[in-house]
Amino acid sequence: MEIRTIDAVPLRRELDERFANAQKWITHREYCLVRIETADGAVGWGECWGPIAGTRELIEERIAPLLRGRDPTAVESIHEDLVFDLRSAYHSTVPAGAVSGVDLALWDLRGKAAGTAVATLLGGKRRESVPAYATGHFWPPADDFDAVRESVVAEARSHVDAGFDALKLKIGLERHFGWGPEYDLELVRSVREAVGDDVTLMADANHAYDLPAARRVADGLGAVDAAFFEEPLSPDRIDAWARLNLGSPVPIAGGECWAFAPEFRRAANAGAADVLQPDVTSAGGLTSARRAAEIGDAAGVATYPHVFGSAVALAASLQLIATLPGSPRLEFDRTPNPIREELAVDPIRNDGTDVPVPDGPGLGIEIDRATLDRFRTDR
Repeated sequence: MEIRTIDAVPLRRELDERFANAQKWITHREYCLVRIETADGAVGWGECWGPIAGTRELIEERIAPLLRGRDPTAVESIHEDLVFDLRSAYHSTVPAGAVSGVDLALWDLRGKAAGTAVATLLGGKRRESVPAYATGHFWPPADDFDAVRESVVAEARSHVDAGFDALKLKIGLERHFGWGPEYDLELVRSVREAVGDDVTLMADANHAYDLPAARRVADGLGAVDAAFFEEPLSPDRIDAWARLNLGSPVPIAGGECWAFAPEFRRAANAGAADVLQPDVTSAGGLTSARRAAEIGDAAGVATYPHVFGSAVALAASLQLIATLPGSPRLEFDRTPNPIREELAVDPIRNDGTDVPVPDGPGLGIEIDRATLDRFRTDR
C-alpha cells in the first residue's frame, strides 16, 4: 500500500448575507480539501484551515512530491517528516493548515485500511455520541445595537427549540460597530434572559480585547454563569492569558489559533487556559490535536476541540472527541452552510443535544460527489 496521488480540492460558496465576528466580516465559506489516493485505489479525505490560495499550491507542488510512494498508514512518521521539511523551507513558521489536511486524509486512509473507525486507532471510543453546543450567533449588518441583539436572541431561541441545551455567543462588537465591552455583556445578558438559566452559555471574543477590558468582561460573564470565556486576547500573548485566567471567575478557553504540541504545552504550563481548543484542521491534524488533548489531560484541563469546517472537519473532530476523557462537548456550527450540510452522503445531524459519532471506517463519512462538483472552484 503506497501513496499514488495527493490532490488539493478547492470548494467555495458565497453567502446570501454576510455576517461578522470580532475579527472580520464573512462573505463566503471556502475549504481546501485534501484527497489522497493509494496505488490500490483507496481514498482518504482531509481538510485544511484557511484560504484556498497558497494552501492548494503548497499541497500539490511541494507536499505531494514528498509523499508519493510512502506508506499512508505511517501517519505519525509522515507528520514529523512533513513538519521538519516545511520548517526548513519556511523558517519562521510551519503552514499548519496544509499539514492538518494531509494528516486527516492519512488517518482516514489508515482507518479504511484497518476496516475500523479512527477513534479505535486513537485509543478507542469512550462514547457513541457527543453532547454538542450550538455555535453561531454572528452579527448581521445593522445600524443599531437593538437590531443586532434581536437577531442574536432570535437565533439563540431557535437553537434551543432545535434541542440544544448549550450555546456559544460571539462578543467583541467594538471593531465593527464601535460598541464597547458593556454592549457585549448586554448582548450576553439578553440571551440569558431569553433562554433561561437551564441553558449553558459560552462567549467567544475572537481575541477582541486587551487585558484590562478582558478582565471586565470576565467579571460580567461570571455574573451570568458563563461556562467559559473563549479567546479573550491575542493568541500569542500567553503571559497575559495566564494573568487573566488566574483571577477570572469563569474558565478561560483557547487554542484554535495554536498549532502543534509545543505551543499547547507552553499554554498549559503557563496556566493560560482551563479549556484547550485544538482544531483538527489547523493544529496539525488529528496527530497534533490528540497530543494537545494529552497535554491538557496531564495538566488537569479540559479539551473541547474547536470546529468550524466542512463535514470532513466535523467527522474528524467527532472521532477525536469520542476518545477524550472527562465530559467534552462538540462545537456544532449552525450557520447556514450547504457545503457542511451536504458534503457527506449521510449528513451529521444532532439528535436533541447529542451528535452521534460516525461509525464507518476511517473518519466514518462518504463524500457526496455531486456536492463536491457543485462547489469546486477549479472546474
